[in-house]
Amino acid sequence: MSTVNFKDGRFFLVDGTNEKFLLDVLSWSANRSRVHSTQLADIKGTLEYPLMSTVNRLSKKIFRNTPESMAEVVIFMRTIARLLVKPQVHNVLRIGTWSPLDEALAEMLPQFNPANKLYCLSTTRPLGKIPSTVFLCAEGGQFPLPENKFDTVISIGQSLLTSEIFLSLKDFGKIYFAAPQDKLPDTLRPTTEIFSLTDKAALFEVELTPALRREIFRASPQGKLEAQKLFVKQTVANFLPTAKKFNTASPVEKNFLLDKYIAELTRAEKVLAEIFPSLHSDTVKFNFNLFKEFLLDVRLVPDANAQKVSSTRAVRQHEILTRDLNDI
Repeated sequence: MSTVNFKDGRFFLVDGTNEKFLLDVLSWSANRSRVHSTQLADIKGTLEYPLMSTVNRLSKKIFRNTPESMAEVVIFMRTIARLLVKPQVHNVLRIGTWSPLDEALAEMLPQFNPANKLYCLSTTRPLGKIPSTVFLCAEGGQFPLPENKFDTVISIGQSLLTSEIFLSLKDFGKIYFAAPQDKLPDTLRPTTEIFSLTDKAALFEVELTPALRREIFRASPQGKLEAQKLFVKQTVANFLPTAKKFNTASPVEKNFLLDKYIAELTRAEKVLAEIFPSLHSDTVKFNFNLFKEFLLDVRLVPDANAQKVSSTRAVRQHEILTRDLNDI
């Protein structure tokens, strides 16, 4: 199993001959926080290292000679490293049972900023009130998470690769999870730091870049719903250029234009029927059907109704449907 070494104020995760930098507790020039790396003590003018002493004390409290506890030590140090260069408010979401890592974070976070919060999503919690800590008690194992809320998300010993968890992070937030070294999805590798714990297990630190957020959102249930909404809206919007072409088309071309657009509407109708239970509208499906039926009537008697494609009634029905679609 890997070990943590301390040298010249810097902590490293050592795996054989490989070293991974974790935290520098003595660099005053890189420390932009209100927690001092060094300070002059009142007694005999001796120099003290308050941050180093606290990190050492809490790391020893966390570590229990297991890969899981080593992962928690690494997460603790990496979080401190981020707090040192991030003076604004920092929100941490911890998923899982209460552990020494949570105790350490609950102690350290308010030292950097009194507004910092540790959010614990768990079915268990310790007795008593813990400063700067908010417990989110999930019913039935589920808790809806807000988007763009957390700077850091942590989970040890359970799967975290869900779109909801990732999207709860702010842009450039970090998510930590332990897993087998070969189980990281390829889409995450470009933004991932890997810390080897054992020959098979690793701690992954993934940064949520804007590009990764867009990719995860597109693959999420909400992202797929938005894509389906957009398809329906774009199909309905295509009516206006179709109607414009219809005015100057030959009879054969008119039939072709109508057949093509009605086929597009039929595909959009199937998508709308699929997502309708998720929409905040009781009338959009009804108005969609009215619009399509009107065009079918035009197609059945093309010579007598050719002018109706651009008529006031057609435009009005299209406007009503478009307004409904804009509200979903």
